[in-house]
Amino acid sequence: MENQFTIINGVIVTPNEIIHNGFITVEDKKIIAIGTISQFEYDEQVHHNLVDAHEQYILPGIIDIHTDALDGEIIPRPGADIPINVAFRELERKMNGCGYTTVYHSLHLGYKSAEHGSRSKYSRKQVFDAIYKAIKGDTLINNKIHLRFEITGVDAYDQCIDFINNGYIEMLSVMDHTPGQGQHRKEHYIQMSVKYGKTEAQAIEDIEEKLSRPNIKGEKLQQMIDLAIQKGIAVASHDDDTIQKIDEMQSLGVTICEFPINMETAIYANKQNMHVVGGASNILRGGSLSGNLNIKDAILNGSVTSICSDYYPPAILHSIFKLYFEHDLPLHETVKLATLNPAIAVGIDSYTGSIEIGKDADLILVKLIENIPIVTKSFVRGRKTLEIPHHISYNEVNNLV
Repeated sequence: MENQFTIINGVIVTPNEIIHNGFITVEDKKIIAIGTISQFEYDEQVHHNLVDAHEQYILPGIIDIHTDALDGEIIPRPGADIPINVAFRELERKMNGCGYTTVYHSLHLGYKSAEHGSRSKYSRKQVFDAIYKAIKGDTLINNKIHLRFEITGVDAYDQCIDFINNGYIEMLSVMDHTPGQGQHRKEHYIQMSVKYGKTEAQAIEDIEEKLSRPNIKGEKLQQMIDLAIQKGIAVASHDDDTIQKIDEMQSLGVTICEFPINMETAIYANKQNMHVVGGASNILRGGSLSGNLNIKDAILNGSVTSICSDYYPPAILHSIFKLYFEHDLPLHETVKLATLNPAIAVGIDSYTGSIEIGKDADLILVKLIENIPIVTKSFVRGRKTLEIPHHISYNEVNNLV
């Protein structure tokens, strides 16, 4: 059958176990059979489309619910505007090569500091319009928009409501980058400001000015979140730094806690049954850039349940294997951090996020070269989107990329 194929001779990572010398059969974009090769029923009278995994790992495709990479691809340097459709296609190819089959592109709105710093000619509406149009067309992977709304962006509130009503958005997060709280602790903000040429007095004045700015809160914030929930959109808080903030966000209907700043907050959010998300870049580097929570520690104690790429797309796949090799975590558990658990958090686990019968054939084959994972094949809903020969050397991989 042309719409059916079977991957054989792989190390299959399911939600609950590792199947060595396994097979997966795909038909009409769905997984229809999983097992060991001894269970594979080969009929000589039937044409079989076989894909030999050559003992590579077969993982569910990575699901990234927070990556800032797209804005950086559109504007790689301040004022250096790349055509939006070109940036989208090029980033999609890169993320496909990193093992992603579903990506929630995190696009900011109302974040005046970021808009000023980018010096972009594009309005935020132009960016959202172009990306929404692109993801509705022919794409390599499953692309969705995660709108990051900055609560000081009072002028962008109506635009956010329009994006939600017009179906652009499939995830919403509520951000507050005002210094003196969240990831921008007062002492750290002053220290960094002095490093870049301001006096301590100027830094303190800057903090006070930013703290005095109006923001979206109370009834208006509740209305935004309620609308998102009514539309089936998952809502996240961002940079939570206190138990009180977790309580406040949860009372508004927020179910995802992104980037908790400290262990106390991460543990509390987890106990409150929130989906707690940490950055894979933090794991790969060995800690936070700002001296905040070490995500590896929070994973080891069970309080962080999902990882995202944040600012470095390759980080997730490397973090999966880093946790497996260096911290003795079962591979099927580290894989769930980047696949099934984020799928559950945003409500798409009924059809993707794990290797199970009936789910979409979102699959990647991974080869280890000196314990560095390299994606050699990728399938999105059963369609092959990437292929590198399994026998290729590390130098050859570098030459292909």
